[in-house]
Amino acid sequence: MMEIERKNHNATNFTSDLRLLDYQSKKLYKNSFQLLSKLSLHHKEIKSILEYSQDLKSVLLTDGKKYHNKLFKFRTLVEMFNSKKSQIVNKQINHGNYVKELQNLLKSIEEILTEYKTEERMIAEALLQQEVELWQDCLNMEHRISVWENDSKLPDKINSKIQNREHSINSLTRLSIGSKNLPTEVNEFQNFLDNHGGRTGGWTEDEHLKFLKHYKIKKFKYKNECKDPENEDFNNHDHDDDHHDHDDDHHHHEKEEEENKLSNLTIDHHEQKTIKDENLNQINKDNSNMNINVLHDELANIIMTKTPKEIAEHEKWWKEYQKLENAKRKAIKIWSENRRLNMQNRKQSKEKNNENDDTMGTNHKSHIKQHLSISQLEARKAELELWRNQREEIKKQEELLKKEIENQSKQAELELKRKRQEKIQHKISMYKQEKMAKKLTTLHQLKIQTEMEQLIRQQKINEAASRIEQRTINQLNQLSARKKAKEQSEIPRQELLERIPIQTNIQVTRDPQRLCQLTKGWEIRLTQPKTQTIIHQGLNLSVNTGRMIPQWRRNL
Repeated sequence: MMEIERKNHNATNFTSDLRLLDYQSKKLYKNSFQLLSKLSLHHKEIKSILEYSQDLKSVLLTDGKKYHNKLFKFRTLVEMFNSKKSQIVNKQINHGNYVKELQNLLKSIEEILTEYKTEERMIAEALLQQEVELWQDCLNMEHRISVWENDSKLPDKINSKIQNREHSINSLTRLSIGSKNLPTEVNEFQNFLDNHGGRTGGWTEDEHLKFLKHYKIKKFKYKNECKDPENEDFNNHDHDDDHHDHDDDHHHHEKEEEENKLSNLTIDHHEQKTIKDENLNQINKDNSNMNINVLHDELANIIMTKTPKEIAEHEKWWKEYQKLENAKRKAIKIWSENRRLNMQNRKQSKEKNNENDDTMGTNHKSHIKQHLSISQLEARKAELELWRNQREEIKKQEELLKKEIENQSKQAELELKRKRQEKIQHKISMYKQEKMAKKLTTLHQLKIQTEMEQLIRQQKINEAASRIEQRTINQLNQLSARKKAKEQSEIPRQELLERIPIQTNIQVTRDPQRLCQLTKGWEIRLTQPKTQTIIHQGLNLSVNTGRMIPQWRRNL
């Protein structure tokens, strides 16, 4: 008994906990829906999610109503069948006419079940078709990935990759050698990008664009925190650039002096920039601590995937990025201008040297022509023509070899592609055949199962109908037997009644003296003592003189 009481107590606690959880879940759903509806006014993505959820809810409601109506119809038919069956069993209704009605009810129930099964089967077939299509897409992707892996393992492509790597390494070495002549700001900017996640600071493009959009809008509200301390830097840089351009105009003749001055300029510029950055950072620390919570909380509400701390770090990164980019631009301008001046100086020096060489060459050729004869000149011309022809033939042969190699490589690639396509098509066809065979077997099994179920159901219906018929026949036989028994019992009774003589002459005796005798009530009255009683014989006229006298005679 104690154990049973414990179990009942646990069951009651469990049901109460379930009700509590249900109430809390409904409350949470309501609050979340209200919050999302508020956020959807400012965010299109959340609005689209809410619309999608409402569409899903409406679809689920419509489907639920359809299934509820079908089940309700089925339940009503089953209840009608059970009620009529119980009435027949309890002998409340004559069962001779209601057998066909029960059979019709059973047929209607079977029709509803078959319709429901056909609908479910159609839905299952559509889902199977979608599954086949998805499986084919997955197989195609798997084949592509395997092909890519096989291609990466081929030796020709390995050699080409190695060559590309060597070429890239050579290019990088050239850039690194050339970057020695470049200003330090360019290398600093590139290192900053490599170390801090590229041009978006490790964020996605959408998040970075949202940050820039709302940061620029709200920058005017929080000027103490958000204003860019780079305008002064730009002015200082422009002033320095003008000064350096003036110096370079004076010293554009000597190459080494210009390169040394460029390096000195970039170093001085970098030192000035670092000093200014330190001063500005000290000033901005106090201001940023005041407004960091307000601005960054607002941006965190807009960019839902980031916290206020992450937004503050991204803001610092963005300021450093702008500083380094502007410094790089200024340094590239200075470097390009100096390079242009160097190129101009080199061209001028080359033109002067070429003029001197041309004057010397003309004199030398005229001197050689004077010493050479006509036969020697013709032999030299013939040698030159032979050399040119040989060079052209070698070029043509090289071009033909290149074309042949390209054609061979293309043919090999086409053959590989054809073989891959054949393999993929063969596997797809095999998969389709297997899937179709499975589908046919499942359909055949379902058909056999439905037929067997129909046969079993028909047998049950026939058995029920035969039972009902036998029961009705038995009941009819019992009724006929009862009637016969009643008739047989009535026959001897009638015979007895016929045998009894009928008494028609009935005589009644009466006392004629009773008419003249007193009744008991009068006898009691007469025996009682007599008392004087006042007999009222109308009203006394002396009391009311005006009574029963017409009005016109009363005062006469």
